[in-house]
Amino acid sequence: MSKTSDIVIIGGGVMGASIAYHLARRGATGVTLLERQALGNGTTGRSGAIVRQHYSNDFTIRMARASLHVFQRFDEIIGGDCGFVTTGMLVLAGADDVEAIRANVSLQQSQGVKTRMIAPEEVAQVAPGYSGEGCAAACYEEDAGVADPMATTQCFARRAGELGVSVREGVSVRQILSVGERVTGVDTSEGTIEAGKVIVAANVWSRALLEPLGITLPLLATRHPMVALRRPTDAGQRLAMHAVCLDMPRAIYLRPDLGGVTLVGSTENVFTPSNPDDYAQGLTEEEIASFRASAGHCFPALKRAVPRGGWAGIYDDTPDFHPILDRLPGYDGLYCAAGFSGHGFKLSPIIGDWMAQFVLSDAKPADMQPLNFARFTNGPEIRPTYSSGVLA
Repeated sequence: MSKTSDIVIIGGGVMGASIAYHLARRGATGVTLLERQALGNGTTGRSGAIVRQHYSNDFTIRMARASLHVFQRFDEIIGGDCGFVTTGMLVLAGADDVEAIRANVSLQQSQGVKTRMIAPEEVAQVAPGYSGEGCAAACYEEDAGVADPMATTQCFARRAGELGVSVREGVSVRQILSVGERVTGVDTSEGTIEAGKVIVAANVWSRALLEPLGITLPLLATRHPMVALRRPTDAGQRLAMHAVCLDMPRAIYLRPDLGGVTLVGSTENVFTPSNPDDYAQGLTEEEIASFRASAGHCFPALKRAVPRGGWAGIYDDTPDFHPILDRLPGYDGLYCAAGFSGHGFKLSPIIGDWMAQFVLSDAKPADMQPLNFARFTNGPEIRPTYSSGVLA
């Protein structure tokens, strides 16, 4: 391994890989990307990888729009196949969220998102296989879709490598090094790398890396389960990629996967911390049964689906469910891209570009300004419209 580098990125998930690619694309040299396991083996590989624009803040909507544009033209813009498929997305709301969903759809439309309100009785027509029974309102976003999180990460990393980035897997960072008020590099499992700039993009593990420097990121590691259900053969086109669904009354989301499988995950806020290095990565029988029953309400054929396993991932939740994209206080050359609260994958193309611009030029895009570190002490925090942070 090289013992010197201009910029070190800690974390080889989709965010770290995107930052590495965008740094190189902007002409940066001497960039090293470090991943302690294999690329995407942290939280990225367990992502639902839904790409949507349904948010309740104008700047987040614009971030999602810009990222969607990249996913739609990924091979042309980045290079490679990220697995993106346009499916459309349904959002089902209960009585308590009718006002919020109407306001959010109006805001999204003002930002150019192709979305519209639909009546509950229209749900099955707009999104075949689904039912609007029991919901009070719904909307449909036609350009939303899903992608492959591992393929996306590999594409970013491969293109970064082609542009000169040193991509190192199986290298753990033990400590961020500093002298006075400046970072000087990192101590790793393969020795010291001297660097003038360090970008921490290690999801929930970012907090432990920064605490020895006296910096406490407001991150809570929370477990989020997902089950894979094999749809019955009479459920329409067996291998079709049905619409994504965010079912707020039942606090679940559904996304299609290959082979006639539907993935069902939870949108419930979890305020009990988990140990990211020692948590239940599998699902209990009770969790599997609960997800299948809940999914069967909005997608009736799933009542007869066969469970094909499941897993649980870890979110790096912030108090307002929005990320920290900033230079960190006390140390020149220290940057952070963490706290994505389950939203990181879909925003990774634009955030990678923004962080690269900021690190290289000190110019922070206007829509990146609200995502500063100081908001948690000086305000204002970002307030989602919905009660669930998953729909921030």
